[in-house]
Amino acid sequence: MTMSSSSSLDPKTIHAILREIDTRLNEGVLPVHSGHLDHLTEGGSLEHLLELKKMGLISGDLVTKGLDNTPHRTTNIRLTFVGIRAMRSSS
Repeated sequence: MTMSSSSSLDPKTIHAILREIDTRLNEGVLPVHSGHLDHLTEGGSLEHLLELKKMGLISGDLVTKGLDNTPHRTTNIRLTFVGIRAMRSSS
């Protein structure tokens, strides 16, 4: 899967998010969560991360709240093999 896959995210945003996740992991920040990435997108990173997860570029755990299980944040974010390849190919 490539970053040009049917995504509403632009490739620069995808690349910035993947890079930031990689940087945080290399710095030993554990667990990486959506709050670490909010500065990269307007209105927060949660929707972007859910889309990247659907694309197979990242993995992580969705934390929900309330009776309707509203998505609250993503934690334990990691790059998948596909995400690592996509990040490196767009460098």
